[in-house]
Amino acid sequence: MQCEICGREAGMGRQIVLDRSTLVVCDKCVLFGVEKESEKPAERRIPAAPVRTIKPPMFEEKEFDLGLEIVPDFGKQIRRARELKGLTVKELAMKIFEKESLLHRIENQAIKPSDALIEKLGKQLGIQLKKKTL
Repeated sequence: MQCEICGREAGMGRQIVLDRSTLVVCDKCVLFGVEKESEKPAERRIPAAPVRTIKPPMFEEKEFDLGLEIVPDFGKQIRRARELKGLTVKELAMKIFEKESLLHRIENQAIKPSDALIEKLGKQLGIQLKKKTL
């Protein structure tokens, strides 16, 4: 190991504190700071093990494939239902806690909504956006 001050070979080195920084230095450079006392094995702090929560198997969330797919014209259906309810895109976005720009892209079918968003839109607008596949 090299001395962090002069660059000489420091062997195992010695730790000093210099301007609130801990450095590993050689025997000659120890004078530039305050030597840090080595910790005794009994005094060493052992970091606490991370706490893990274990879910019993009966509470694990499972996804089931029910053979449902989003309808091909989901954007048109969402727009039609929103307009029938007299809502603007901004008002609908505020009601379901989503961004207005996201709803614009969904109505234009630039992106498909997630399952969670399909559920929120279905509940808010009273429409079914998924259908059974063959």
